[in-house]
Amino acid sequence: MAELIIDGDIIAIFPKNQVTDSFAKREFVVETPDEYPQTIKFEFTQAKCDELDKVKVGDSVSVSFNVRGRKWTNKEGKDMYFNTLQAWRMQVVGSSDIPQMTADESPTYGGADTETGELPF
Repeated sequence: MAELIIDGDIIAIFPKNQVTDSFAKREFVVETPDEYPQTIKFEFTQAKCDELDKVKVGDSVSVSFNVRGRKWTNKEGKDMYFNTLQAWRMQVVGSSDIPQMTADESPTYGGADTETGELPF
């Protein structure tokens, strides 16, 4: 199979999910910069989950991934099919320099009296 790569901006990073004692995964979402942007969910598994500690929402990345598919037969005997986009490498190609506001900070808008909160007009 050819190498698959998607470029875009990270718009969500989810916590690590310890599925079993020996298997963990961590999902993230990338939005493509296309005319009609796509939001695509990927997952890292096992030790690769730590790759997401190196990035933040807003970073531009290039994600190399494999398409994984599997069949599952439910209790009624009906076959179900699932796909997963399993990332195996992610490179940061740009970083967001948007300042992060802490909970105790609030935006200030010029002109208000800081003691009374009254506007000067």
